[in-house]
Amino acid sequence: MNLEITSLPSPLRVIVVNPLVPAAQLIAVKILSGTVFGTNQLIDLTLLVYSNELQMAEAFILELENCAFSCVNSMHTSSNLPSITDADVFCFITNFPNPNCIDFYNVITDEMFDSFYLIIKIANNLFGPISNIAEIVKENVINKKNIKSGQKPIFIADGLVAIDILKSLSTNVPYDVFFCPTPLTSIGKNILGEYLKVETDEINDLLVWAANDSVFHVEVEKPLVIQDTISGDNCDWNLVGKDVLRKTNLDHTQFNESWLKKDFIEKMESFASRNPYGCIYKASQISKTLQDIWASRSTECELKSYCSMGVISDESLGTIKGHPYVLPLIFSGDHWCVNERFKENTHLKMEIKRINKVAQEQHEKLITYCKHFLQENVLNQAFIPNDESSASSITIDRLSRFSE
Repeated sequence: MNLEITSLPSPLRVIVVNPLVPAAQLIAVKILSGTVFGTNQLIDLTLLVYSNELQMAEAFILELENCAFSCVNSMHTSSNLPSITDADVFCFITNFPNPNCIDFYNVITDEMFDSFYLIIKIANNLFGPISNIAEIVKENVINKKNIKSGQKPIFIADGLVAIDILKSLSTNVPYDVFFCPTPLTSIGKNILGEYLKVETDEINDLLVWAANDSVFHVEVEKPLVIQDTISGDNCDWNLVGKDVLRKTNLDHTQFNESWLKKDFIEKMESFASRNPYGCIYKASQISKTLQDIWASRSTECELKSYCSMGVISDESLGTIKGHPYVLPLIFSGDHWCVNERFKENTHLKMEIKRINKVAQEQHEKLITYCKHFLQENVLNQAFIPNDESSASSITIDRLSRFSE
C-alpha cells in the first residue's frame, strides 16, 4: 500500500484593517472559506480595529468561529499599529466614495476623515529599514515568524488613493508590494459581452492603463472573442469573425478599431461614472485581485499570471515612477513587470502622456493634503470619538485610538 503524505504550507498571516465594514467582513469570509488562497492554506487572521471597537471585533470573531471555516488556524483582534513584518497580507478597506480618486472640492465627510486618519496613521508607522526583502525574511525566521520563505508581503487596498498614501507616507517600503483592483476590466468585458452577444468569459484579455476611473486607455487582445476566427491578420478592422458579427446585426464599418478607441471608451466612462463601489463589488474585486497575485506564488512551477490592477509605477512605458496607476501586469512568483505587449503602439504612447498629467495632479493634491492631515491630526494630536457623542462629533484627545 502506497501512502503519499502532502505537508500543508505554513499558515498565512492576514491582517484586515477596518474589518467591521461590510466589504471587509465579506473578504474575511472568502479568505477563511478557501476561495482566495485555496482550501489547503491555513490562515492566521488578525482584525485591526480602533481600541473602542475591540468588543465589536470580538463579536465578529465569535461569529466567524461559529461558521467553522476549514482554513482557520487562528483568529484574534488587535488595536496595535502593525509593522511590515507582522503579516504576509495586509488588506485595507476605506470609506472613500470613490477609492480611486478624491474630490477635494467637496466636503470631507466624517467617514472619509476616519479613513484618512486610519491609513495615514498606519502608513506613518510602516518602516522598511532593511531594503533587501531576503533580509526581512531572515529576520522573521530568527524571530520565529512564519512568513513564506523568500516571498514579499502583499499590501492590498480597495483603490489607488490608499496605496498612494501607504507608499508615500511609509519609510523604505518597496514599491512593488502595493496593489489594488480596478473596475475597468470587468466593465469593459461586460460592455463587449453585451455588444457582441457572448458571455464575458469568452472575451479576450483587456489591458488597462489608467490614472483613475475616468482617465484611462484600454487595448483588447484579438480576436475579441477567444474562440473566434478572423480573416486577414493585418486588417485592423477585422476584430471579430463573420459569425459573431452576424449575431450582432453589425458589419465591419460599425465595429472596428475606431469604435474601440472612441465609442467603447465612452461607454466604459459612462458605466464607471455610476460608481460601482458597493460592499459586494469591493469584496469580489479585492478577492479576485488577491487570487491573481497569489496564482503565481502558490505553485512550484514557472506559472505566470496576466492581469490589470493598481500598482505603484516602476517607470515602465513612460509612466511616472512612484505614482499610482492601473497597469497591465505579468506576475512570476512574487515579482511583477508591466506587460509591454503594446509598447510600440503610437496611440498608447499619446494616451500615457494624458494619463501621466492626471496621475501627477492627483498625486500632488493627495499627498499635500495627507501631509497636512498628518501634522494636524496625527503628530500634533489624536482623536477618539466619545461613546456618548454622535458620529459627526469627534472629541480631540492626546491619546491615539490605537494603542501605542
